[in-house]
Amino acid sequence: MTYAEVIIRLESEKTLVEELNTHLEQEVRCITCGDVQALEETMPGKQKIIRSIAENRSNDEMPQSDPGPEDLGRLRSLQQDLVGLWRKATGLNDLAKSMVTQRLSEIDHQVEIFFAGMKSGYTREGKKSPIALHTIKTGA
Repeated sequence: MTYAEVIIRLESEKTLVEELNTHLEQEVRCITCGDVQALEETMPGKQKIIRSIAENRSNDEMPQSDPGPEDLGRLRSLQQDLVGLWRKATGLNDLAKSMVTQRLSEIDHQVEIFFAGMKSGYTREGKKSPIALHTIKTGA
């Protein structure tokens, strides 16, 4: 493998990580708007990009010789760009996860309050008292 091939591989990864960031930004917008359907539709595209990044990295061998000055400059520039892009992707992913976790805990709290009134009790004779059936309206 030559340094020109390494540079091509890094440029490809840079493009893929930029696409990943776009998907993550879209994901955060979907979460903010509460659009679960659109959020689910973004997942296959994101998974495809992540697989492409993994395939791009599968050949991790480096050339045995030292790079020339032009290759060295381009390599460093690409590596710095990738570090920044991966930090952005990590931040967006962490934000999306925390937003989803927060929303799920809100839903859990609301459902917990609803089901608290449905707990069964016991009669004076020690038998389980009947539970009134409730309907849960989901809005869907």
